[in-house]
Amino acid sequence: MTTFLHFGLYFTSEHVETARKNRDRDRRRTPFAAAWDLLLNGNVPPDTPGAIQWNGLRYRFDDNLDAGEQAVIDLQNSVGFHLDSNANVFDALALHIALGQCAELVRDHPAWTPDSQAAWLQRYAAQADAFDRIEDPVRIVEQVWRGLANVVSGIVLEDESRLQTGAAVYRQVIDSEIRPEGYLPAAVEGGDGSSLYRQLFSVSGLVLMADAASHVSLDLWGYTSRGISAVTAASYLIYYYYYPDQWRWDAVAESEATPLFREHGAFLEMVNRHAHPKDLTLLLDDLRPLYNLTGGGLTTLSHALPARRGLFG
Repeated sequence: MTTFLHFGLYFTSEHVETARKNRDRDRRRTPFAAAWDLLLNGNVPPDTPGAIQWNGLRYRFDDNLDAGEQAVIDLQNSVGFHLDSNANVFDALALHIALGQCAELVRDHPAWTPDSQAAWLQRYAAQADAFDRIEDPVRIVEQVWRGLANVVSGIVLEDESRLQTGAAVYRQVIDSEIRPEGYLPAAVEGGDGSSLYRQLFSVSGLVLMADAASHVSLDLWGYTSRGISAVTAASYLIYYYYYPDQWRWDAVAESEATPLFREHGAFLEMVNRHAHPKDLTLLLDDLRPLYNLTGGGLTTLSHALPARRGLFG
């Protein structure tokens, strides 16, 4: 049986301890200083899922009880459950996943009473059930993120069946959808100008699944097929950050690629922590601190690796 950990969904107390230990180290040698500055001084619009997550992160990393209480209040007021009428399936799935992380961040906060938490979890379960009733998505991105939604819901709700349903999607994508070079044909083909977006979001969904599952003792990072893994697909993206004009599936300008990686590349901190692909460190140095509401939060703070100490410390 799975042992469910409720802490940060994508990180544990060990990640927090690492961030705290490296808080005041030389800014030239650590990625943490800028991430701490962003956490403590960044502004997020109130009464939004982003504000819940930000306050939850301040609670977890900075022991800010007031911020955690505000996150609990917003969760109890159902902030984030009311989707815009124009929301598509992907946006709805992504918000559901983000709310799951928000809940995990403050799950042990004393302001969140057992009765209130149970009521919130019941509503979250109903939302997860609604996704299950939606016709199976055709697009690969939505397939992956529906799998991610099941992994996250499985953890939040302590539902082994949901967790394994999501894990099955992960394994199916690794088995059948990724070519040895790392691209997903179902994502990149079409010539409609959005192939790089689909590749990136498909890969990010896989990485988020693997990272969340790893903290409930389910090893998806280690799952391979034909020598292919999620890291294979993530590594494929790195070259095109530097040379977007070489992307063979569509015309991609640097002015388009750089903001895409900056806004939605938070998952790459998870990849780097797990596998250290060649040239990823330089990419991260260009973009840090990385934050994305639906892509793991402030991952530079939670997942960056400390700089190695030199001979004199």
